[in-house]
Amino acid sequence: METAARLGFVARGITYIVVGVIGVMLALGIARHEPERAGALEAIATKPLGYLLLWILVIGFGALAVWRLVQAASGRAYRSGRDRLFALGAGIGYAIIFFSTLMFVVHGRAPASGDATARDLTARILSLSGGRVILVLIGLAIAAAGIVTTLRGLRIEFVEDLRMGWMRRSTQDMVVLLGRVGYIARGLVVIGIGIAALYAAADYNPADAKGVDGVLREFAQTVFGPWLLILVALGLVAFGVFSFLEARWRRTYGGIPV
Repeated sequence: METAARLGFVARGITYIVVGVIGVMLALGIARHEPERAGALEAIATKPLGYLLLWILVIGFGALAVWRLVQAASGRAYRSGRDRLFALGAGIGYAIIFFSTLMFVVHGRAPASGDATARDLTARILSLSGGRVILVLIGLAIAAAGIVTTLRGLRIEFVEDLRMGWMRRSTQDMVVLLGRVGYIARGLVVIGIGIAALYAAADYNPADAKGVDGVLREFAQTVFGPWLLILVALGLVAFGVFSFLEARWRRTYGGIPV
């Protein structure tokens, strides 16, 4: 389980780095793929050794799903009820990512874009009785998760899960910098998705909902222009590199990373 989970961090790191690079290219007007997971898979597939990298992603995301689900099912004393609930949600999410990535590698079936998925899901929710209220609650929950993620970066809470004492001082400084920048960028994207869901509920318009790609494009439309998109995209690259370091230094209890 420990080896599988660490491979999963590598897979996550590859994905974030590619998405971040595409985001920078989008800001510069030279992107050929969407800045999200589906675009990352398509970009990787066109590169040398891309097929091998795609299989690493398949195995890595599958490993992350199993690891998180094991955490959720574990009754170990160091896991609180909130942590186990989060692990369950993460496990389900990684299982979905694993399956869609596997379908892309085996059948060439690219996952739906983040924007398309968000619009379709929003349309289904709004069609329900009380759908607008449900969508508001979902939007608030997503935005809250983004705020928590951002605060985790600002407060450097992520170091609690790392073997900081095993690192050299220079490595510690690098981990703190990459983790802080990465978590803040990741949190801003999640907050953007939550705000878009709230707009969709307020306007009763599924077209207002956005995924990662839509939110990154919105960053480029702010008063800061493409510079904000570049900063956030570089933050996602930083989170990808941080994921590689996490694969090496993640703290373990009983042999299983937490």
